[in-house]
Amino acid sequence: MRFRKKLLLFLLALVVGIIAFGQYLNLEYRTVIASTQRGDALFSRAVLDEYGAQIIAHLNASNVEMAIVSRSGQPRKKLPEGISFTHSAFWLRNGDSYDVYNLYHGEDNRLISSLVTDTAADFLRLTREHDVGILLPKPSVQIALADHIKSVNYARVHQANYSLISNPLDTRFQNCNEFMLDVLAAFAWGEYDADAIKFRLATSFKPTEIKAGFIHINIAPFIDERLVMADHGKQIFTTTRLDLQEFLESEDMLDMAYVLPLSSVNK
Repeated sequence: MRFRKKLLLFLLALVVGIIAFGQYLNLEYRTVIASTQRGDALFSRAVLDEYGAQIIAHLNASNVEMAIVSRSGQPRKKLPEGISFTHSAFWLRNGDSYDVYNLYHGEDNRLISSLVTDTAADFLRLTREHDVGILLPKPSVQIALADHIKSVNYARVHQANYSLISNPLDTRFQNCNEFMLDVLAAFAWGEYDADAIKFRLATSFKPTEIKAGFIHINIAPFIDERLVMADHGKQIFTTTRLDLQEFLESEDMLDMAYVLPLSSVNK
């Protein structure tokens, strides 16, 4: 009887430990890239509207036709070293406002993504910080890239199979930042074949490496189905805002890169 009790307590502790570790893994990976519209907003709608209006006014004041804007879906102190933002999108001028072109994964099936155009406030809904990262291509590039994004060519590099930490050098899966990298590569090189894009990226582009041990790599997919590891080897690579910046720089397309602070009078 005593042995059974000890065994039961051991198994219970093991289950609790696995659940706790699973939550840790889920948070650790989810802080890197999170391409979703769903979740609880930290800030009120009034604050989000105000933040969105500030970004729009800032871009309009600089006569920006298109920009890459990034938000942080987790508190920055929880992000891995060297990563400040988690989700990025193309912002294209539409009159006095901007349309936001995103890749989001589904909710009924979180392994399938779609291309969604929404508003500034909707883009910011899951932000956890009071700033955004902005990448501004050169003015002539902005105009040409905006036309590209509004054309049928934009969706040609979309891979609907979603992974939270997709490998940008592999064609099998995609997240928001990898999709944006592929759009930029297709635009810069006039190339739409996925294998050709990945081959060229592999020769000239170094993505961000996520440090992870054996347990992380092998247990993570059981914790969250979006943590697909099939496109990774011994190392885990993904795409970040900094990678997008470095690609634009390498192709001589970048004008400015900076962080825009946001403030609000609303609580």
